[in-house]
Amino acid sequence: MTTENESTVEEELRFPQANVAAVEGIADVLDTSFGPLSRDKFIGESIASKSTPDGTAHDEYVVTSDGGTILESLPMEHPIAPVFKRIVGDERPGETDVEGERVTDGVTGTVMLAGVLLSEAEELIADGLHPTTIREGYATALETTEDALRSARRPLTAGDDATDRRQSVARTVMTGNDVGGKAERWASIATEAADMVGYPTPNTLGIESVSGGSVEDARLVRGTILPRNTFARDEMPTEIEDANVLVLSGYKRTDAADGRVGGLRNPELQADATLNVSSPDDIDDYNRLYAERREQIVDRLVAADVDVVFCRLGIDTEFLEALVAEGIAGVRGVNRNRLTRIARATGAAVVHDPREVSAADLGFAGRVAEIDVGKRSGRRSRRRGILVEDCSDPDSVTVFLPGLGSERGVEAGRQIRKGAAAVALASGDYGETPGVVPGGGAVDIGIARDVRRAAQKRDSRLQVAMLAFADAVEGAPAGLARNAGLDPLDTVSELVTASNGYDVGLVFPEKRVGNAVEAGILDPYATRRHSYVTAVEVVGTILRIDDAVDADVPQTPADEGEAIYDDRAEKHQDHLEEHGTDGTVWG
Repeated sequence: MTTENESTVEEELRFPQANVAAVEGIADVLDTSFGPLSRDKFIGESIASKSTPDGTAHDEYVVTSDGGTILESLPMEHPIAPVFKRIVGDERPGETDVEGERVTDGVTGTVMLAGVLLSEAEELIADGLHPTTIREGYATALETTEDALRSARRPLTAGDDATDRRQSVARTVMTGNDVGGKAERWASIATEAADMVGYPTPNTLGIESVSGGSVEDARLVRGTILPRNTFARDEMPTEIEDANVLVLSGYKRTDAADGRVGGLRNPELQADATLNVSSPDDIDDYNRLYAERREQIVDRLVAADVDVVFCRLGIDTEFLEALVAEGIAGVRGVNRNRLTRIARATGAAVVHDPREVSAADLGFAGRVAEIDVGKRSGRRSRRRGILVEDCSDPDSVTVFLPGLGSERGVEAGRQIRKGAAAVALASGDYGETPGVVPGGGAVDIGIARDVRRAAQKRDSRLQVAMLAFADAVEGAPAGLARNAGLDPLDTVSELVTASNGYDVGLVFPEKRVGNAVEAGILDPYATRRHSYVTAVEVVGTILRIDDAVDADVPQTPADEGEAIYDDRAEKHQDHLEEHGTDGTVWG
């Protein structure tokens, strides 16, 4: 006999309720993080320490309202979670292009839209509408949505001051995440970065924050900054103008088997090698060979006219003395990411073997200098760092953020990256359609209106699904109003009444209905389009599912032609490339 409670639980776990409930739970977490007056989330995790022998865990935390960061941090165990997480990043290798891979903003809005679309679908299914009809209605509504977005799109460069419009795009993305009260400054830096390097990647846009100093000194460096490196010897020059830069990496372990090492170091004997020494003269011979090798390398650096050498690995004492004698500055122990950014900023080639250095391998920096980068915590001394700046045509730039601790620095850097990405997308980077659309819920109100008009021309069942889509779209301005402390129903009603196109939206911080374009509230066209397309794609995928099974996928690589879809997909792709096989179906 089944009790009433048991029946209720059973009903709740049946499709589509279980899948919809999972998505709604995710959307609910992000709901209050939507819009310029959103609230932050505290994300904490325990991380094993590398600095202690026993790997004792310590707590790390991030405070953010960034939808992508929140979504990536959620412990989602429901079988439908991988499908939904595609909104923020690529779940499988290959050519799958999903939200978050190129479009860094709009994640929260996408999640919320998908959640509301599924809630509307659940009600329609309860009323007897088939999921296939709902999917068709949503797809038809999406066509109207894309038409509306094209109508609302305007060029980024229009107007008297194109720079102001680009900064408006960056500022809109960062609204509600004003770290340090410097929104205008962050927007300016983000715009400048996008103008220099386009769509930012970790290699083209570095973020360096230090707790010491003043946030007023934050700036974009046409090059990079190494906040924890100094010149290797006090006798070396502390400032070099018009510097020829050598970037020296190390060998891979497999390449160093013959005794070669990276950096400017003496060759090391292999661990299993035997050194036969019969007299002191033999040792002198070995030392003489090392000295000759050092002399050859340093002579090569001098001949190439090297001013500064940045080494991934170490610089031996004998090499340091030789560099000082020749007036060459050396920096050792530069981590791989920063070394890559130096190379891209200066135009230098990354050289593995110092014996093969030539003038063609060198890059250029207008200035390389050792500078103060802030006070050491609890110490009287100042922290020193290396500045590489005034590069002529940098393919990598760095944002320097003094006066911001680790968490605030990370959040400020994240917002600047988002701002730069938004400007780049609005400019047409990555082959995206350039342009902007009004923000503040303005374009959403226009889309909902157009979809309702288009629905009148469809048959009744498809019409119902399209009208549900229009209701879901109005959830965006409703969410903006709710998080701003306004009545969502009254606000949406006011927006609908005032709207006669796609420009009327919510203007912040005034919390009023007005012209979003005139107020400088602008979203990249690509971001909004991706958001709608991705939400409908994810919802369509979920509506096609009549059950969810969390399969235990074997850890061994799949056979050729075998369909797989799990967190080991990337390893499997590596296996295919290594063994030259193909034909795997990525499900």
